[in-house]
Amino acid sequence: MGFPCVPAFSHLHLIETARRAVAPEMKREGYVGRAVLRYGCSVVTLAALSCGQGSGSGGSGGASNGGASSANGGASAGSNAKAGASANGGGATITAGASGTTSAGGEAGAGNAATSGASSSGAGNGAAGAQGGAAPVPANDLCANATLIPLGATPSIDIPATTLGANHEVDPPCESGAGADVFYEFDVSKSVFVYADTFGASWNTVLYLLTNDCTPLAAPTTMGDAVCNGAACGTSQSQIVALLAAGRYRLGLSGHAGAAGAATIHFQWALAGSGSAAPLPAGATVQTGTTVGASGNMQGISVQCLAAGPENAYWWTSCPADPGGAFSASTCGGATWETVLALQLPASTPYTCSLDSCSLQSAISSTIPAGAGLRVLAVDGEGGSDKGAYSMMVSRP
Repeated sequence: MGFPCVPAFSHLHLIETARRAVAPEMKREGYVGRAVLRYGCSVVTLAALSCGQGSGSGGSGGASNGGASSANGGASAGSNAKAGASANGGGATITAGASGTTSAGGEAGAGNAATSGASSSGAGNGAAGAQGGAAPVPANDLCANATLIPLGATPSIDIPATTLGANHEVDPPCESGAGADVFYEFDVSKSVFVYADTFGASWNTVLYLLTNDCTPLAAPTTMGDAVCNGAACGTSQSQIVALLAAGRYRLGLSGHAGAAGAATIHFQWALAGSGSAAPLPAGATVQTGTTVGASGNMQGISVQCLAAGPENAYWWTSCPADPGGAFSASTCGGATWETVLALQLPASTPYTCSLDSCSLQSAISSTIPAGAGLRVLAVDGEGGSDKGAYSMMVSRP
């Protein structure tokens, strides 16, 4: 029998009310000794009957009414949310396309979509279910059933994930004895840097990239990358970054030594240059190079900077404890052609550019935010014929 979800103003009052209401039902069900209540589709102890505050050992707590609903206005699912999922949670959600895709570079696909309702909190170990029952198998338990990550115009997205109830399918190249795994997929229409981390989870996670046929990436994609990681920035969480060509890829989440739980995957992407890519060291440095080619990868993003020339890119990642700070770069006096400097900070300022700061050359300054994330600096040309050798002074935290 069903009961409305009411605020937990008094557990004793609620217990007594529930006990009286369900006594005949309990007798028919044959429950003896420990009082229980059929609440929606799950069985919850009377002492824990409240709005999303049930007992239960996994994630952020007990059962709550809710479930995923159709993005196209269909009937909502009637099953109760398991432990670690909140019907009212403030966690970010992702949209999974049933038949269409959205790719980086602004190519939107058609198709139905379903919205995930899991909260990004509750990143802990434990079995789901108010009575300790087995967690349901996630829909993306198999790599072939990976959930779509929409990359569209938003270069930063938080993905609520859980491996509770999942099985082990794919061995990550950086981890032997990995636990249960779940999978996501994404499309990119241009060369991009892709970044993901699980900072904030309370268990030992493993993140890794795969090809569209579910083969884990093992070879480096660019100098200094990480296509598989299980312990980053002195934590037991994961941080990966890779330079990927246009195509479809998959992302796997697993656990070290069989660990499992809920986590929020912080996913970011930034456009790469059409030319070389190199990690940018911290501090003050001088970077030299030459841009070559007929066209670039970033033109048309800004009306301020046409940026139609070929580009070279410099990138770095930061850790949760990094304080951020002042950033500056300049090609003033370091080139004979019209340069453009562009900075991408996916989680805060997706694209900032500068040109004609000092005659035909450029200077750019910004503040790098504190915390973990991806950062990309590009040396570009204003027009398609603006390219050549350059010397750039850079200072970053």
